[in-house]
Amino acid sequence: MRRLPDAAVRAALAVAAALAAAGCTEPRKMTLTPVEREQLSVRALDLLLRAARSDIDIVRCNAMEALVELAPRPALAEFRAAAQAQEPPVRFAAFVALGKVRDAGAAALIDLGLRDPEPRVRLAAAFAAARLGGQNAAGVLVSALNEDRNVYHRADAAFLLGELGEPKAIPWLERAARLEDSHRVKVHIYAALAALGDRSAVGALLAFLRVDTESRLIALQSLARLGHPDARDTLLYELMDANEFLESRLIAARGLGVLGSRAGYALAAGNVHATFKDQQDVNRTFRIRSLSALALGDIGDGEALPLLHWLAANDTDERTQVAAAYAICKITRGGGEVSAGSY
Repeated sequence: MRRLPDAAVRAALAVAAALAAAGCTEPRKMTLTPVEREQLSVRALDLLLRAARSDIDIVRCNAMEALVELAPRPALAEFRAAAQAQEPPVRFAAFVALGKVRDAGAAALIDLGLRDPEPRVRLAAAFAAARLGGQNAAGVLVSALNEDRNVYHRADAAFLLGELGEPKAIPWLERAARLEDSHRVKVHIYAALAALGDRSAVGALLAFLRVDTESRLIALQSLARLGHPDARDTLLYELMDANEFLESRLIAARGLGVLGSRAGYALAAGNVHATFKDQQDVNRTFRIRSLSALALGDIGDGEALPLLHWLAANDTDERTQVAAAYAICKITRGGGEVSAGSY
């Protein structure tokens, strides 16, 4: 993303960067004008649209996930192109996107996806077909959840059933939860049930915070995404626990943001510039910066825009740029779909 030419915005970025470098966790308030906010929003959306054509799988997938929420209509061409990509993860994400936006114009592509050689892609295509009213498409997901021997496929099936938004999936998921042995699959089942409005499933997700590390992280991410009031106290506890992993605390900050709380703002703002040189975990800088950006986006305070613009404009990791652009659009869009624009 190129820098905005406005001198006031450049000054805001310089001050925010200086404060972060000095170790300040609560940067001085910087207010952008309505015109500057709109310019920043347009540039952030442009970055996401370009990222949806990236050669890096995870960048392309993350960008599509963001665009489904923020600007599905300008991104339809990108979703359809990605459904024909060589990389299976990209095709999976594309069919999920096409299903979420109910793109009837992609019916032929979805039909091809149902015969894809990759099982995960077929599940995503079945999700898209079900969202378009396809007969027996949801049954493909239910069968995979109950019968597939691969735990990752069963977890995908549970996730996609939750994304259908259809309460009729609740009995299927409840039955699977009773029979399932894998913690990984079970936590996805309860996340799906919670997404469909089953309040008791929220309590089950809270219980998964006491099991293995992988399931715990999935449960915490699901709780943060849902923003359910029953999880508020737990998320606040995670945020305030200085002995907890920073990643977990930032996920909790995001969940609290979804609930309308600014409690995690200082932690997220203070880690936008975080840098780690641990050779055993070269991706930690990306994870912490991205989680910080996502938390700021869901907290929704315009004060974070200069920090997020700095991240989108200057970070060398495309994954982090996508997270920052998504957060910018979340803050600036004003509750509606972001409009496409040009420089």
